[in-house]
Amino acid sequence: MRRSIVVLTIVFVIFSLSVTTFAQETDENLSNGRSFGIGMQVGFPWGGLVSCRYWFNPTVAVEGIIFAWGEANDYFGVFTGRILYKLSDTPTVDFYIASGATFPFSAYGHSPVLFSAVGGIEFNFAFAKNLAWNVEFGGTISSTGNLAMALGTGIHFYF
Repeated sequence: MRRSIVVLTIVFVIFSLSVTTFAQETDENLSNGRSFGIGMQVGFPWGGLVSCRYWFNPTVAVEGIIFAWGEANDYFGVFTGRILYKLSDTPTVDFYIASGATFPFSAYGHSPVLFSAVGGIEFNFAFAKNLAWNVEFGGTISSTGNLAMALGTGIHFYF
């Protein structure tokens, strides 16, 4: 767990430095007009890989994340559904909150559902206006009552 936090912190610092290096002075809001995006969203403890986001308007979005592996009779995975609400919309950085549930599925069943709430920061790039990278931090509670910290990061391409 500690190793994951250290790695995530290092990635965040390096990426933040590269953002300031490549950033251009802009008055244009780089996240304006976004609707559908596809990418990768990885989180702890809920997992994830392929992510689709749809912004209904500049403030509210839904997201679906799925990760699956295995063979025909022995499979496992998770599906996460979330609602995102943008709190702050600046030209290059947006702040949002997200809440949802993660539903594990497997050939064996009986896995607990995870409910999560996180705060996120999404970085937009002047040199690639359709690309956005995010970092999330929050908490999760399972249907069995276990509490845990939630960490996540992702990158999305918006059409």
